[in-house]
Amino acid sequence: MNTTAMPQSARLKAEEQRRLHTESEQFHPLEGMQFFRRWPRSFLRDLIYTLILNLMFALAFTLLAYVFVKKIGPEDFLPILGNNLIIGNVVGFAFWIVLSALGPLMRLVNGRSFWFITFFYAILGTGIVTGSLWGYAYVSGKRGMLSWIGSSEQFITSFVISLIISLFLSVMWKRRTEELTAQITLAEERERLETAERSAAEANLRALQAQIEPHFLFNTLANVTSLIHSQPNDAKRMLEEFITYLRATLASTREERTTLAGEFEMMKNFLSILQIRMGDRLQVAIDLPADLHRATIPPMLLQPLIENAIKHGLEPKVEGGSVSLKAERSGAQLRISVIDTGLGFGNAPSNGIGLKNVRERIEKLYGNDGSVSIEENQPSGTRVVLNIPLAMNS
Repeated sequence: MNTTAMPQSARLKAEEQRRLHTESEQFHPLEGMQFFRRWPRSFLRDLIYTLILNLMFALAFTLLAYVFVKKIGPEDFLPILGNNLIIGNVVGFAFWIVLSALGPLMRLVNGRSFWFITFFYAILGTGIVTGSLWGYAYVSGKRGMLSWIGSSEQFITSFVISLIISLFLSVMWKRRTEELTAQITLAEERERLETAERSAAEANLRALQAQIEPHFLFNTLANVTSLIHSQPNDAKRMLEEFITYLRATLASTREERTTLAGEFEMMKNFLSILQIRMGDRLQVAIDLPADLHRATIPPMLLQPLIENAIKHGLEPKVEGGSVSLKAERSGAQLRISVIDTGLGFGNAPSNGIGLKNVRERIEKLYGNDGSVSIEENQPSGTRVVLNIPLAMNS
């Protein structure tokens, strides 16, 4: 699964689910305690953990024997402990080997109820203990144990011991699954909240984007109407450019992202319409390096900046001026500049909704990773610089 493109909450959820899946096959009982989850799984770590667990059980059973069996004196404590350590390690490592070999089966077992898991381990443990003792008797030469190993007393004793161990294993596993399940539930809740917030943000972005279209539409149609009688050729050319622009716009606004080449081409059509309206008073320069053609940006992000440059900078200026659209790479950022030689924002009574619209979209889409800055252009005019993370279309 590719989790790199997931939202953070979805990645956390996938990670917790993967961890639950893995631990249901490879869970070590000591991992039920937070302290023992500090170190990553490895053969050496599990070997040491098994030694620790075997020591714990050997001590526990020695103490039980010392407390409840009256014939045992203080001088018997260490010999009994030594014997329990040998048997505990034989049984403990047999458990480890068997459970490791049964990994996929353990995933099915560990998904069942607490008591099912407990009795499964108790029955399995009885077999492991009996087999371990039988092997120990043969290897150590203590053949006298064999008759006891096959007795009902041994099976009952082994079952009781296995049941005690199984209860410990089940409690540790239950604690761990509750922790992982709670973390998955929390990640799911965060994912639901992120999805709801993302849907609301996308709806808001579409509303902000939709504010741009009527404004330019009505202005252009009004210009075509005014030119029909006095300058029919210009009216015809403006209408043709406008139709080309509309086709590109309608396709672009249905997408969440568009290529920089497509957006620059659309702005070229847009500026062509404005050049017909302003004539020689408007000069245009567009600079898009070839290596940035496949860079992606949100659609209709540049038009409000160009409209502001024309409306507030160049149209009020008697002699007009120039507007430049430029893209460049700045490290991991895409830097887009709209530069005009007009009057500058300082001489304009209002910046309109255009720049505010762009700022809001950048903030919602990129947070602190995106920015819009306004600078003075020398010798006159304004430079609006847009910085967003560089992303390339595959």
